Amino acid sequence: MKDQISRRACFQALGAAPLAGAGSMPEAVDPPAYRNYFGDLHNHDNVGYAQGSLGRSYEIARAHLDFFAFTPHEQWYDIRKRYELNIQDKWINGFAVTRARWNEVMEMNRRFDAPGRFVVIPAFEWHSNSDGDYHCLFPSLEAELPGTMPLADLQAFARRHGCILVPHHPANRLGHRGANFATRDPQLSPVLEIFSEWGCAESDRSPYPYIRHTEGGRWTLNTLQSLLARGYRMGVVASTDDHLGYPGAYREGLAAIKASELTREAIFDALRNRRTYAVTGDRIELDFRLNGETMGRELPYVHERRIEVAVTGWDQVDRVEIFKNNQVIHRDFPMDNRPTARSWERPVLVRFEYGWGPWPALGIVRVADWAIRLAVKDGEIEAVQPCFLSGPLEEGRRDRILEQTPQAVVATSFTALRQQIDDYSQKAIVLRLRGTAATRLTLTLDAPAKVSVERSLGQLAESNEPVFTGEFPRESGLLNRVVFADHYHTSFSFLDRDDGSQATWYYVRVTQANGQMAWSSPIWVERA
Repeated sequence: MKDQISRRACFQALGAAPLAGAGSMPEAVDPPAYRNYFGDLHNHDNVGYAQGSLGRSYEIARAHLDFFAFTPHEQWYDIRKRYELNIQDKWINGFAVTRARWNEVMEMNRRFDAPGRFVVIPAFEWHSNSDGDYHCLFPSLEAELPGTMPLADLQAFARRHGCILVPHHPANRLGHRGANFATRDPQLSPVLEIFSEWGCAESDRSPYPYIRHTEGGRWTLNTLQSLLARGYRMGVVASTDDHLGYPGAYREGLAAIKASELTREAIFDALRNRRTYAVTGDRIELDFRLNGETMGRELPYVHERRIEVAVTGWDQVDRVEIFKNNQVIHRDFPMDNRPTARSWERPVLVRFEYGWGPWPALGIVRVADWAIRLAVKDGEIEAVQPCFLSGPLEEGRRDRILEQTPQAVVATSFTALRQQIDDYSQKAIVLRLRGTAATRLTLTLDAPAKVSVERSLGQLAESNEPVFTGEFPRESGLLNRVVFADHYHTSFSFLDRDDGSQATWYYVRVTQANGQMAWSSPIWVERA
């Protein structure tokens, strides 16, 4: 308890006066008209120069996302004539594939689009050494490819068609496919892709550095914090940029949209008004307001600013940080809260994580199929979050929630330590459920081996439970410890005061104990 008090007191003293600490789950801070929707606005498959079939991509997206933009590689207007090993041929041939199959892509968009349940956004990707990469999002199912052209012509094309252009992997060095913000049109590009499988572009010292490509690390001057300090105003999203045809792959990035309904029109309204935020994998619910106005807004000067934040995660929330002009002015530490007897009155989280298996170095390269059933006795499942990775690429296999009722979840999945980011092969299914310490949770596996484990939630509050499918090196899993709402949810508000000598901006960063993160779009307040 002493550590909890000292951490909170220390950071609340950084210029902000707290009004309310974490407590019982309140109503969301955002106006009731807005809901959070999660999707992928940047993803690839074998239409272009990536992998995985077109139909598989759309099936996966519809199974677990609210919206999806397939962004086939379409052009690189200033590509050099020759690269090492003639790798330019791979890209040039990929662009030809996109153009040849564009009608097929558009037919897939029309077939899968179902406003209110699943929204499809036509799109393509544009490359440039000098201006960086953009994906172009169309506001209707009528979309066409523009042909190879420089950025100014692409921007004119976007204006004619009502498109949004999203710069991605921005923190590359200028001239090395890093975003050129001097040529960015803020009306066409209101948001920036801050996170993808490339890594995180918040700053050059943020978690998740750029490690997967050959363009070097993050260039300070092209990170979000540097851009905000230089007066650029843009919201943030994340998306996967996955090249294995797996939209919404866990740990690779998702775009969170605050919209009044699940339609293309509402999604584009949110993007244009920067009512957006970015998550790395877990679908963290984040609400952030300043004087009643939601993220993305530009407000006139006012001396007193009431900051309101509500966060609901899918794991313990380690900390919620409020940045003002890139400096932390307030931190909240939900993980420091102590559960009480009343903690069972609110829903708890239980994560089943699976996929630890043989190292390829052992010469065992199999793919493990999983048949999973999680059943609850004397309790009720309220919600389920799937955490499915993009690898391994298996055209005929699917990760699916087959059945979900208040008493059980049935899923099929597959794992292997191959084609993974950071050699992380564990997928997961997270339950949010109501129960008591006496509630029983039974995990039953029919594959990769027949296994049954039963534990009470009280037991899982004390210790996790490893699950083995055989002797080493057979695959294994883990029923993680119960996470109480005291730890995965927080809400607070406080006052910040400012003399108005300069324009200011605020944004929120959330970090869970499992490393999954969220970043809000900023709110700006003009100078006096």
